[in-house]
Amino acid sequence: MNTPSFTTRIVSSLEKVLFTDRPEQHPALDSLSALRGETIDFQLLVLDETPGVLSSRCLTVGIEGLPFPAVCREAASVPADLPAYRHDTSVGTPYFIESKSGCYPDPLLPIDNGMIHPAFGRTFSLWITLTPDLAGDYPVTVTLRDGDTLLSSDTLHLTVLPVSLPEQELICTQWFHCDCLADYYRLPIFSPAHWQVISDYMRCAVENGVNCLLTPIFTPPLDTEVGGERPTVQLIGVTVREDGYAFDFSLLKEWLALAQRNGVRYFEISHLFSQWGAEFAPKIVAERDGRLCRIFGWDTPGTEGEYPRFLSCLLPELTAFLREAGVLDRCFFHISDEPNEQQLEGYRKAKAIVAPYLEGCAVIDALSAVEFYRKGIISTPIPDLNKLESFLDEPIGQRWTYYCCAQWDRVSNRFLAYPSSRNRILGVQLYKYGISGFLQWGFNFWYSKGSRRLINPFLSQSGERWVPSGDAFVVYPGEDGKPLESLRLRVFHEAIQDIAALSLCEKLVGRERVTALIDEIAGGEVTLRSYPAESSYLLKLREEVNRLIASAL
Repeated sequence: MNTPSFTTRIVSSLEKVLFTDRPEQHPALDSLSALRGETIDFQLLVLDETPGVLSSRCLTVGIEGLPFPAVCREAASVPADLPAYRHDTSVGTPYFIESKSGCYPDPLLPIDNGMIHPAFGRTFSLWITLTPDLAGDYPVTVTLRDGDTLLSSDTLHLTVLPVSLPEQELICTQWFHCDCLADYYRLPIFSPAHWQVISDYMRCAVENGVNCLLTPIFTPPLDTEVGGERPTVQLIGVTVREDGYAFDFSLLKEWLALAQRNGVRYFEISHLFSQWGAEFAPKIVAERDGRLCRIFGWDTPGTEGEYPRFLSCLLPELTAFLREAGVLDRCFFHISDEPNEQQLEGYRKAKAIVAPYLEGCAVIDALSAVEFYRKGIISTPIPDLNKLESFLDEPIGQRWTYYCCAQWDRVSNRFLAYPSSRNRILGVQLYKYGISGFLQWGFNFWYSKGSRRLINPFLSQSGERWVPSGDAFVVYPGEDGKPLESLRLRVFHEAIQDIAALSLCEKLVGRERVTALIDEIAGGEVTLRSYPAESSYLLKLREEVNRLIASAL
């Protein structure tokens, strides 16, 4: 029900709708199926061009036909200060959105008392999230009223299958930066208020598929300019004594307990050496002669002098603590982030220092030179999506991959200026290539390049034109320490749910049938760089997977 001057349309979550678009530019979504317990997102587009309306009307949202709650939010637009690297635009549409507006929808903002305020002449996106726990067929009707006047009524036919979405098997980490939380909300680090904010953001991460948490035993030596420092977020207390070092794990114990209460299953121990080559020690503070001071950092060699002796004292006690806490077999240790081939020997030396103390522990690192694996330096490499294919022929037990700013040439990524289908296709690809783990460096990195200063995430999603907008974070800081999800985070979660559904389908009809279906619906082989970029492919694939699951049961 629409009038010529008031237009609404239900579209899928994969439509990234600019406020300059018209609703009819995006395909309507009439029906959708889901597994029980799966989170479903869709959008209602609203364009008010009613003559005589000077600014915006206050409209009441109603959702009918559901025995379970619905959450409604506004997919608000933010300015992208670096939509893409200059060479990125060469990939063209449909892999890249070219917009003269420079604004893209991203933060999902709560609406007050079920009321929305669509600006006159601009397309407004109402983002609706459902988590159906009851099987059945539901006509989900979304209405808009101006006072007592019904302006529109749109219906999505939702079918919930009588089978639950399986538990997530993919190990997924997006690096969690608790110093950014303290800085933005101006909280003393590890104060009660800071712990509460950490807990809320942990829960948000877990609800969106992040089940592995970067754990700062020391301030992570990540994205920090040489000679600079990030705020101290160190979970292990250190005391320098004449005979060595004493360690206090009480904060780490609190972190592990809080994380597990929020659903975290795996833990990444922060990197033991500096980024890009393991040349230096991370920043570590300790109590010495009754006062707190920095004892290691950029001025400390990582593989010679006192730091290796420090590690020989720490690591046996740390692994014993983690074992007693019952999480050691769910921990991943890091040496150094993103070493290149020229830094191979330095990485090998650092690995050799800690290897005697980490026997039987999982050691993983983001690195994309296959020689690190072939020379036996690391057994679980994490290559980026650009280089993943060169690792596929190697007999690696647990396969991981990652993306960051450099993965721009057609491979999946989550930048603001990319269509949402390029974000969600990752799930299909991870399933097809048998990937066990996925890493991304920024769940909530709200600093500029080198962590020089705090930024305003609503004005810059690029670390002040350092990386493509959307690379550094997927949550925005809300009021009272509460996270605001982005539509990119919700779409990424859909990709993870796709993996679970594909895996369930595999158990019922066989892997060969499922992988053939992926290519069959695509009309050709789906690879890391070649796949249908249109949202219709992913929607059709999931509908067919759901149909196979229902038929098999």
